[in-house]
Amino acid sequence: MCAMADAGDAGARSNTFVLAAVALPIVVAGFFLLASAVPRWTVPPPAHDLLIRVERPWTSPPTVGVDFAVRDGRVVATVRPLGPQGYTQRWTLYLVNPGAGSMRAVPVNVPETMEAGAPPLEVTVDGLVGLQVSADAVAPDGYRLQERSYGGGGLVGGLFGMGRRRPRVALAKNGRAVSIDVPEQDVNPYGPIHLVGWVVGKSGG
Repeated sequence: MCAMADAGDAGARSNTFVLAAVALPIVVAGFFLLASAVPRWTVPPPAHDLLIRVERPWTSPPTVGVDFAVRDGRVVATVRPLGPQGYTQRWTLYLVNPGAGSMRAVPVNVPETMEAGAPPLEVTVDGLVGLQVSADAVAPDGYRLQERSYGGGGLVGGLFGMGRRRPRVALAKNGRAVSIDVPEQDVNPYGPIHLVGWVVGKSGG
């Protein structure tokens, strides 16, 4: 009798251990999903469009360097000739609308070549004329551009179908993250992504 009782107790303990081992990841995943969802319910979505510059896929090295900056609320491109030993990346300027989940490349008309020793040339970005831009690291509504892991979703993500690659950057505020899906076919998948500025309103010119 005692032997049978002991065997029954051992079997019950074994079953309890198996149930706990199965249930624990589900409980942890549930808490993880709940913690991720709460900021989406309580933190307002981004209110401002933004401009980012993204490295293009490598082709041939350019003969001029192009930098983007915000001056007096407008975006300008500064073009400089590169010497024989000079090197820089090619960039694409994107206007991102996080509310609509969309982005578009902004054309920038810069010369392909410049004479050696020529002074820097400042070019207005025509596609952004009429927009007032702020170069602050944080948007007026509190969001900032944040790099994200480029790997999969891990064990918990795998259980819930989140094992695909994550977007590389997101807008983050108080635990809420709004992903920015950069078109990977048009950019260097391992290159940097930089904030140029936030669209904060309209300008007169």
